[in-house]
Amino acid sequence: MKTRQNPSALEAESLPPELHQLLILASDGDMACHENGSVLIRENSRDNPLLLIETGQVEINTSYGNKVIVQAPTVMGEQSLLSGKPTNATVIAKGTAGSRAVKEESFWELIRTNTYGKELLQSLTRLNLDRLKGRFHPKPYVVLVADDARKDDLFKTAEEFTTYLQKQPLLSTESNSKRMQEELNLPVGRVVRSGPKGGIQEVGTLVLEGLVKAVFFFPDPLTSQPHFMDTGALQRVCDVCQVPIATNRASAKHLLRSLSATDAD
Repeated sequence: MKTRQNPSALEAESLPPELHQLLILASDGDMACHENGSVLIRENSRDNPLLLIETGQVEINTSYGNKVIVQAPTVMGEQSLLSGKPTNATVIAKGTAGSRAVKEESFWELIRTNTYGKELLQSLTRLNLDRLKGRFHPKPYVVLVADDARKDDLFKTAEEFTTYLQKQPLLSTESNSKRMQEELNLPVGRVVRSGPKGGIQEVGTLVLEGLVKAVFFFPDPLTSQPHFMDTGALQRVCDVCQVPIATNRASAKHLLRSLSATDAD
C-alpha cells in the first residue's frame, strides 16, 4: 500500500489507493455532495450501496453511543455489503463531504470479472475485520479523559502540547471532545460515553486490543465516583499491556514531552 504524505490525525483505515480507484470506476458516476449533518447511511437499513468517501469527513454513530470521525478517502458500508445483513451504524457528513456509490451488483460483478477482484475482496474483508475489532484509524489513540473536577487541569496540559496532539488520533468522552474542539481546535477521532456510563471500560477494551498509544486520565482523588472501580481496572490494564498512563499534570507533561521527542526522531 502506498503511504500518503503528512497524513491527517483523522485519516481512516482504508483500501490501497489503486483498489480505491478501481471502485471509483465501478461507481454510479458523478460524486454526490452532502451538507453537514446529512445522513449517508442509516442504521438497520438494507440495500445500501458501498460508499466511497472522496472528500471531507464523516461521523460514524453507533446505537450504544460511540462516535468515530474519519477523513476521506475511505469506504463505508462494507460490513453490510459483505455480510448481507442490515447496517449497524449511522453515518453522517461532518461538514461538507463527497461520496460515490457502488451498487451491490456492480461490486460483485467487479469481483468476478476484474483481474484485481480477488485482491479487492481480500482487502475489503481485512478492513471490515479491523473495524469490527475497533480499528478505524491507522495510528493508535491518545486518550484524554478527566473527571469533572479535573477537566481544567487536563485542558491546561493539552493546551501546552497542541502542536503534538493535533497530529494524533485522539479519543475522549463527548463533553471533553466538544470542549477540545471548541477551545483548543483539537480534532477528536473517537468519542466514547462518559465514565459513569461505561466510557472508562471502553478505553480499557481498546487498550487490550492494542489500539491505544497513551492514556491521560485525570481522576478526582477527593470525591467518590460511581466509576471508581473502572478507574482502578484501567490502570491495571495499562500496566499489563505496557501502555503509559498519566493521572496528573506533572506526570502528563513528562509523558507528553517524551512522546513528542519520540515522534520527532
